[in-house]
This record gives sequence, C-alpha cells and structure tokens, in this order.
Amino acid sequence: MKALSLRFRLLGPVRATHEGAETALGPPQRRAVLAILLLSPGQAVTIATLRERVWTGPPPASATQAIHVHIHHLRHLLRQFTDGADATPPRLVTHPGHAPDQVSYVLHTAPETIDVAVFRGLLEDGETAEGDGDTQTALAHYDTALNLWRGEPLADLQPSPYVRSIRLSLAEIRLDLGKRHAATLLALGAAARATAELQDLHAHHPADESIVVLLARALHATGAHTRALRLITDELDRWEREYGLLPPALLDQRDSLVHGDGRAGVTP
Repeated sequence: MKALSLRFRLLGPVRATHEGAETALGPPQRRAVLAILLLSPGQAVTIATLRERVWTGPPPASATQAIHVHIHHLRHLLRQFTDGADATPPRLVTHPGHAPDQVSYVLHTAPETIDVAVFRGLLEDGETAEGDGDTQTALAHYDTALNLWRGEPLADLQPSPYVRSIRLSLAEIRLDLGKRHAATLLALGAAARATAELQDLHAHHPADESIVVLLARALHATGAHTRALRLITDELDRWEREYGLLPPALLDQRDSLVHGDGRAGVTP
C-alpha cells in the first residue's frame, strides 16, 4: 500500500492539495502552525516556539490551548491520507517536554511534498547544471522553480516576525533565481525574452546594480545599444548623486558598451 499524495504549498497562500484538489486546512492560525512545522520538517518545534512564531505580538493566555487544538485537527487531517498499514504518509509526532511549553511536535513528510523544498532543490540542480556548462538543462530547472511561485510566500498568514523573516529570505532567493534565469536566457540567445524579464525585475528592484548590468547586456544583444548605454549612464549618475560612488560593475559595463561588445559583468 502507498500513502495518498498530499502536497503542501507555501510559495503563496498556504495550501494543501491531494491529486490536484485543494484540501481544507482550517483557519489562518492552523495554517500558520502547519507552515511553521513544514518549514522545519523532521525537526522538533516546541509549543513555546510556535507561540512565538504564530502571533504578531505577545501571545494571549489562550495561545497554548489554541495550539493544542490546531495540532489535534492537523493530526486528524493527516490521518485521512493513509492507505493501509504499510503506508508512509505525512505524520505528526508529539514529544514530551520537561515543562508544558517544552512539549514539541515533529512533522515527518517527504521533501518532495513541500514546494519550498522542491524550489530549493531545483535551484541547486540548475546551479549544478550551469556549472557543468549545460545551460539548457539549467534553464529547464529554473523555469520549473519559477512556476512554483503563486505570489508572496505565506501570503494569507499574519505577519509575525518569523513570517516576515521567511518571506524576506525566500524573496531574496527568488530574486537571485530571476537574475540567473534571465542570464541563462541571454546565454542561450533569447535576448528579447531576457530583456522583458529584466525590465520587470528592474522595476521592482531599481537599486540592484547587477540587474542593471544584465539589462544593459540584454538591450545591447537586441540591438538597442543606445538604450543600453543610456541606462548605464543614468544609473552611474544616480549612484554618484545619491551615494557619491561609482560602482565598478557599472563602470566596467559602460566601458564595454563604449569600447567593446557589451558583455562585461555577466554574473548575476
């Protein structure tokens, strides 16, 4: 017998699906408890930690009891996705503690059932393929990783400090992937597509000089040499005006556009 396929999605609103159909998870606090456990798979998470990570401010007196209730319902949910005694479904295990708030919970589930883990794995596989010179395979991994995103991670949870830190961390990884994806497109000769993606990234991250360098390269590759040079020149003017600095990557890219082939600063 095999466990039914229950998959968890955190790269957007917190969701669980079985064979493509969404499974009801309950109220936002319950989804928050589940998400916190999923982000530490196989690791013990104490009630004290859950209280700290679920609530946006000091937890109420009822927080511990609320966590017990949410754990009870989550355990009941997971038990529905077991098919026979030999199955290995996601399971929630309780470990006793020396004090009530040191009772801990461990969620055991395969990494491939959690979209965040799948995303990180695809990014690593893409980087490995890229390092091996297999740009086409790298692009395929990056494409698949990008398609896992459905919006802001943990979008429907309250912005506790923990949730905010997870969102920020994942957003930084997503930005790095966006740059790698565009650079890979450019390496494969898809300059127009790379330009469109980089223009969108630049609009959302205007201060990121590596995006500017990549965008200038992409514009140059499409034949828009004047636009590329103007972009770099304007960015250098802004840096000097606002910070009194002239970033070497931008200077190198300007020199390459003026005197060379526009390919300086290729690393995202």
